[in-house]
Amino acid sequence: MSGNELPLREQVRSQILEYISRMDLSSNPRLLSEAQLATKFHVSRSTIRAALSDLETEGKVLRKQGSGTYVNTRTIDINTTLYPRVDMRDIITNNGYRTRSKVISVQSVQAGGLASRLHCSPSLSLQVVKSLYYADDTPCMYCIDTLRYGHIAEHHWKSPTLETQSIYEFLRKTANIHVKWDVIRIQAVTSGEVPELMEYFPVPSGKVKPFVLLEITNYDDSNTPVLYGCIYVDTERIRLNIVRDIGQLS
Repeated sequence: MSGNELPLREQVRSQILEYISRMDLSSNPRLLSEAQLATKFHVSRSTIRAALSDLETEGKVLRKQGSGTYVNTRTIDINTTLYPRVDMRDIITNNGYRTRSKVISVQSVQAGGLASRLHCSPSLSLQVVKSLYYADDTPCMYCIDTLRYGHIAEHHWKSPTLETQSIYEFLRKTANIHVKWDVIRIQAVTSGEVPELMEYFPVPSGKVKPFVLLEITNYDDSNTPVLYGCIYVDTERIRLNIVRDIGQLS
C-alpha cells in the first residue's frame, strides 16, 4: 500500500457511501446483501462485513438480524461527526469550507503539569506545536499539540506536507508513531478564560467568544499516551456531531 492509499476497508466504506448516495432511500433504504456487495466491489465478504461494521458504528446503517442492512436515513447526511477518528480538515470540509492550516510555533518546554497527560516525569522536555486551521480564509480552530521532545525534528513541523495530512499520518510517517485510540474530553470555554484565543479570533471589545474545547489524549498500540492535544473550535462556523450506537443497551 502506498503512503497515500487508504486501507482496503476504508476504500470499501467510501464506495458503499457513494453507492448509498445514488439510492432512492425514500422507496427502499435496504442495502444489497453482503454477498452482492462483495461481488459488486470485487472484495471478500469479510471486507464488506468490516466496512459495514464501521458504518454501523457511525450510525449510518442499521443491521437487522434476519432482515438485512438498512440505510439510517436520519443520520446518513451527517458528515461532521467526531466518531470514528477524523482529521480536523475533514470536519471543516464537511461543513462546506475550503480548508488549510499553518503551524504558528514549535516550542520546547518542561512537562510540569502536563506530565500526567503523557505519563512522564515533570522534568522531561516536551514539544508543543501550535497550529491554526482555516475555514475558507477565516480561522475556525486553534490547536495545541504536545508530545515528548525528540520524536520529531523541528524542521518536520515546518514542512508544507503537514498542511495537507492529518496529525496521525504525520506522526506515522515522520516518527513511526501509530495512534490506535484516544480519549476526548469536551468542554465549553470562552475567550475570556483563554485570552490567547483573542490573538487569532475576532472578539468585539468588551465581549467574550464561546468555543468548544476538545481535549484529546492519543494512545499507541501499547496503550502509552503519545500525543496530547487541545483543539479550540469556533462553533459559529463549525458544527460537531456524535452519532452513537446504543443498540446493545436496549
